[in-house]
Amino acid sequence: MKVLDVIDIFRKKRLPELEAYILLKYFTKKSKEYLIAHPEYEFDGTEFEKWINLRLKGYPLAYIVKEKEFFKYKFYIEEGVLIPRPETELLAEIAIDIIEKNKIKKIAEVGVGSGALIISILLNTNCIGYATDISDKAIKVATINLKRYNLEKRLKIQKGKYLEPFNKKFSEIELIVSNPPYVRKDAILSSEVHYEPKEALFSGEDGLDFYRKFLDLYDFSDKIVVMEIGHDQGEFFRKKDWTVIKDYSGNDRIVMKDFRR
Repeated sequence: MKVLDVIDIFRKKRLPELEAYILLKYFTKKSKEYLIAHPEYEFDGTEFEKWINLRLKGYPLAYIVKEKEFFKYKFYIEEGVLIPRPETELLAEIAIDIIEKNKIKKIAEVGVGSGALIISILLNTNCIGYATDISDKAIKVATINLKRYNLEKRLKIQKGKYLEPFNKKFSEIELIVSNPPYVRKDAILSSEVHYEPKEALFSGEDGLDFYRKFLDLYDFSDKIVVMEIGHDQGEFFRKKDWTVIKDYSGNDRIVMKDFRR
């Protein structure tokens, strides 16, 4: 199989050529620039055809190449964990800003997934981190990523609901971040998203179940909480006197509350 054969397949199927080059780059270990300059480059396509067929079925690109870039870092990804989204980078930016302004030392994430969010935050601060998830796969993948970035001494990850594994540390935690499940039960999603874990996506009839349960569990009086929300969930938080922040597309995306005030 040649590079130009792959590009031709993607063109005919009306899939982005960029995706073809991403697959080719990971498979051949050649740079995108090399592949563009050498369309006649030939390689054994037997295994690569499986990659193409998966992508044509809508299987997520990140699951095929087992990697996803987030906040300028590359994270190991595999099926069974939520794929990091670009819009969640805003949550990382806001958390880092809060940490710097408030000189925060200890943070926690509920629903660590791949670890992309809290690891990105830690790589840009001097904080100690704690993270939880109910998924064994998420714990496995997040642990791989914390080791990739040598954060074993600064990030503890444990399986469990909400912050239960760190109840003894709760009083020390100053900032809590989360990109929880917030999709409503009847939402129409793209075929790609259906390959991702449902427990990381859906949260009841209106998508707000996680927030209701989590916010009733703890006394947050000495903490700051920052979370991602769905584009149509801002009013729920405005009524509770939270700050609602829009993403770069103008949609409600992040909510924040400083409970210390």
